[in-house]
Amino acid sequence: MPHTLNTVTLTGTILGINFGQSYASIAVIDKEGHPQCIANEEGERQIACAISYVGEQVYIGNGAKPHLVKNGKNTIMGFRNLLGHTYDEVDHTTILTAPLLADSQTPAYTVDILVPPAPASKPASNPRSAAASGAATPNPAALEPVPSTKTITVPEVTSLFLSTLLNSATDFLGTKPSACVISAPTWFTPAQHDALRKAAEDAGIAVLQVLDEAAAVLVGYRVGDAGENEKRDKKVVVLDMGETSLAISVIQVSEGQYTVLNKGRDDKLGGREFDNLLLKHFSKEFTKKTKVALDLPCGPDASAADKRADAKLVLAVEHTKRSLSASSGAATCAVESLKDGYDLSSSINRLRFDGLASGVYRQVGNKLTEVVKEAGLDLAEIDEILLAGASTLFTGLQQHLSLLVSPTTPVTSTIDPSEVIAIGCALQALHLETLEDGLKVDDVLASIKEKVDVTSQPIGLVLPGQQGDELAAVIVDSGAPLPVRRRVAIPVQGVNGKVALELWEGKHEVKIEKVERPPLEKTDDDDEDEEDEEEEDEEVKTPITKKVKALGGVEVEVKGDNQLILEVIVQRNGGLNVKAWQEGNEAAADSFEI
Repeated sequence: MPHTLNTVTLTGTILGINFGQSYASIAVIDKEGHPQCIANEEGERQIACAISYVGEQVYIGNGAKPHLVKNGKNTIMGFRNLLGHTYDEVDHTTILTAPLLADSQTPAYTVDILVPPAPASKPASNPRSAAASGAATPNPAALEPVPSTKTITVPEVTSLFLSTLLNSATDFLGTKPSACVISAPTWFTPAQHDALRKAAEDAGIAVLQVLDEAAAVLVGYRVGDAGENEKRDKKVVVLDMGETSLAISVIQVSEGQYTVLNKGRDDKLGGREFDNLLLKHFSKEFTKKTKVALDLPCGPDASAADKRADAKLVLAVEHTKRSLSASSGAATCAVESLKDGYDLSSSINRLRFDGLASGVYRQVGNKLTEVVKEAGLDLAEIDEILLAGASTLFTGLQQHLSLLVSPTTPVTSTIDPSEVIAIGCALQALHLETLEDGLKVDDVLASIKEKVDVTSQPIGLVLPGQQGDELAAVIVDSGAPLPVRRRVAIPVQGVNGKVALELWEGKHEVKIEKVERPPLEKTDDDDEDEEDEEEEDEEVKTPITKKVKALGGVEVEVKGDNQLILEVIVQRNGGLNVKAWQEGNEAAADSFEI
């Protein structure tokens, strides 16, 4: 999927904007060159994508969400995913707030508003003559706001919301930002990219780049640019779980070049599932304590009282959920007059919540396994899982994911997952700012836009005297974009003479070993007739690379303890150039070509 770019003259501060379906955030680069998420005027770093029309007032952001309770039909949420769509293309079952107009081509809403009264006309110079002519005296009712309706399209709603983000950034920085990099979902179509850019520009924001969310996560965590200790070639998973959906991307990283191996999404699996679990839990607690029937989340045929209770409790459990994700202690949930005048006051601890959410954790794990398998990989071959989205903050989910992969595979949330996309956009903006004028900017995820040539199999090293059918080390991994060059250092100590190295083409496999569980000790209290339940042996998966085909060898004269340097170059046409020498003596290098 293409990532759109604009030519923008950079003269001031640039923003990184994470524009989500439920929440947005803004990041800037501070004076020390570090990215940080900034807060708006209300102190919120996670700004709700919500707009509510209440009389003459318009509430935007977190202040709009409380109006869901009494003013739901005039409250607009979940509008980002409607960009670039027609009315007929929209899934109307996902519209939980103000309904869309049925006769509009571009999705649009109609909301009730109050129009301020027209200014009073200038009084006549001669009151007596005005009265004589039969003119009526001013009617006090005419000075009151007039009820009316307003039709606003999805692009207009988006522009209105983005303009508030621009205003918040301007107030924080003291100057208007010159441009921004804004995020978009991996699955956005070109039409949606264009609609998003146009809406941002209508809001007064110059869009430098529309950046894929998965790419923003990679940039935010600086994968592929972490220094010499990081693997040059690695396979990572970006797991982004927001309020309404789950998106998973499997990506090959080769020295800062990113290639998407597979991606998948589930629009029914998101943080809202945790909300529903908490709604059910606290509604049962409420009924148990008050004997007032309340079954939440309620369906479309529910009573007005239940719908009102649902809306009030949704707002409360959102704060409860944030507390659970941020603290290991118990989180409270309190709502005044939830139903029939009864209040709710209860709490839930992390252990109890993880028990409720275990089914959702398994669904996320199953989707992860499915997407990785479709990429032709095993979870044991994944080098790192990068987390994004506020719903991945739960330690129970992180622990469940860590059990699915190798013990050495980190499940990374070193940056706040709810902020990492905005931070990635800000870092990308910083990168673009340093480019020379007129220099073409390449897409971060190049393989989404066009098919790139990559290595089909890994190329590795076999050392002298090595036993077995595995490679000692992989020099160029499979999936590396061509052309590619790798240079590695091989330590040699106490060797005087010739050292031979062989290059082989390999094949990645997963070795499965069964580890027998120790038998359970039987006590005198056990029933002799009871059959012992035999537990299945534990499987330990280890990724290996087996030798498949010898490509050639090099022989290097070694004197002293200087390390060997091995250079492997794979051309775009598949040609192979291999050269090896002792450090400091490249002139005496041995080489071969295929």
